Amino acid sequence: MESPDVPWAKREDGRVKKRLDEKPSRAAVFFLEFLESKGVRRGRLIDLGCGAGRNAVFFAEAGFEVHAVDRSEDVLKDIDLHGVMPHCHSVTDYWLFEDDFFDFALDIFCFCEQEDSGRRAFYLAEMLRVLKQGGYLLLSVPSDAFQKETVGAMFEGFEILASEEAEDRIHGKSRKALNLILRKK
Repeated sequence: MESPDVPWAKREDGRVKKRLDEKPSRAAVFFLEFLESKGVRRGRLIDLGCGAGRNAVFFAEAGFEVHAVDRSEDVLKDIDLHGVMPHCHSVTDYWLFEDDFFDFALDIFCFCEQEDSGRRAFYLAEMLRVLKQGGYLLLSVPSDAFQKETVGAMFEGFEILASEEAEDRIHGKSRKALNLILRKK
């Protein structure tokens, strides 16, 4: 008898949450397409504020080592069955990773939800600490609240390489998003 943890059996495992079968966000697809255009098919990625985990699973299935961070234990339950390493803590607490640990970071509407400047500054300092030099960050923010130039000024340790505006499904609602790919200087 085969283990239910083999990749081809995971979808049939009753413990696996059905909501993870939801398609990845437009931002995640945009990021993966960008990485593949650069010949990148592997690496260590952090998904910040991963929500239901659909994007983390998408990257794990594409061959990346994925670490998903969310403050909700319920959200992270059983995500490891999809090859994703769960980490339950807030992005406004110290990130429990070594310096220069990640090649890539995925943030879909997480940074923008940090309402005060102190939380945003802490988040940015931690991002700069854990992301390798030359590492890529996909940042998705609401296009009605952020502009490319504003984000560029806030993320001064990064350079913007690509951007798109797209309709995306965020927190169960259709939203207009500004998706930016940044590289750590």
